[in-house]
Amino acid sequence: MYCDKNSIEYFWYKAGDAQNISLKGPCLFSNDDVLGFKPDAVIVPGNVVPDFWPGLKVQIFHGLCEEKRGHYDITGFFDLYCTSGPEMTDKFEILKKQYGSFLVKETGWPKLDPMCVRKSLSDAKIEQGLDPSKITILYAPTFSKRYTSSSDLINEIKILQNKGWQWIAKFHDLEQIEIIQEYKKLSSDQFNIVQDLDILPWMYAADILLTDTSSVAYEFLQLNRPIITYRAFARKGKGIDITNPENIYGALVRSIEDPNEFKTPRKEYLDDLHPYSDGKSSERVIKGIENILKSTELSQLKPKSMNWYRKRQIRKLVLK
Repeated sequence: MYCDKNSIEYFWYKAGDAQNISLKGPCLFSNDDVLGFKPDAVIVPGNVVPDFWPGLKVQIFHGLCEEKRGHYDITGFFDLYCTSGPEMTDKFEILKKQYGSFLVKETGWPKLDPMCVRKSLSDAKIEQGLDPSKITILYAPTFSKRYTSSSDLINEIKILQNKGWQWIAKFHDLEQIEIIQEYKKLSSDQFNIVQDLDILPWMYAADILLTDTSSVAYEFLQLNRPIITYRAFARKGKGIDITNPENIYGALVRSIEDPNEFKTPRKEYLDDLHPYSDGKSSERVIKGIENILKSTELSQLKPKSMNWYRKRQIRKLVLK
C-alpha cells in the first residue's frame, strides 16, 4: 500500500496456498514488483511477512479465535498489530511492554465491515437464492484435524436432511478434498455446498450456525443469532455446545424455538472480541498506519528478534 495525503494506491500480493485465489483489484507478481512499488505499508492477515520488503509491516490477523495456539506469538516480523477488540488489545499491550519492538492499535477487524449493512433475514435468503420460508442452517467447520467436526457430523447431517430445513455448507479453503467429496454426495434440494470465498452473505442468510472451533462462530456473533458448536474448547456459552453428533437435532430444535436463549453471553463475547459495528475498521487501520508514518513512534521501538529460520523460509517462498 502506498499513501499520500490525497489518495491511497494499493496492490495485492499472493503467496503460498493463496496463489490460486482470484482477487478483485491490481496484483503484484514478484519480489521485484514489490520492491519497485516501494510500499509505505504492507498489510498481512498471516503470521509472517517478508522482512526485506520496504514499508510498515502490519498484522491484521485472519480470524477472531484469539484463544488458538500461536495467536499471540511474537515472530519479530511486524511493526504494528491491529487488534479487533479489548480482549486481544489487552494481551498485546502486555506483550508490547515486554518486547518493546512493535506498536498496538485497536481498530476492529476489516473483514467484518460489510456486516454493518443491515438487512432482513428474508431478504438475505432471497439474495442467495434460498427459500425465505425455510429455516436455513449454515454449517461451517474449521479445517484443522485437531478441531474439525466434518468427519464426525456427516452421518447425522445426512439424516437431518428430511426435516424440511435447508442446509448450506461452507468449507475452509484448506479443507481436505476427500472430506468435501464425501459431503458432495449429500447434495440435494435440502443441502448445498457453496464455493464462494466470502462467507458473510451466507451468514446473513442463516438462521443458525453450526460449527466447531472455527472463527466463524465469533463472526456470527454480529448477527445475534443462534450458534451450535461441536466440542468447542473456549467460550462455550456463546451457544449450545454438543459433544455427541446425535445431539444436533435437539440443539437445532431448541435454537429454533428459543433463538434468544444465549443473547446475553453472545453480546458479552462480542463486546470483548469485536465491539465495532460501524463498518469503519478498515478506515481505522488506514488512519492508524498514516498516523504512525507521520509520527516518531517507530524510531522509539527496540530491535526485533532475528528469527533467522522463519525469515529464511519466507525468502524461499517469495524469491523462488
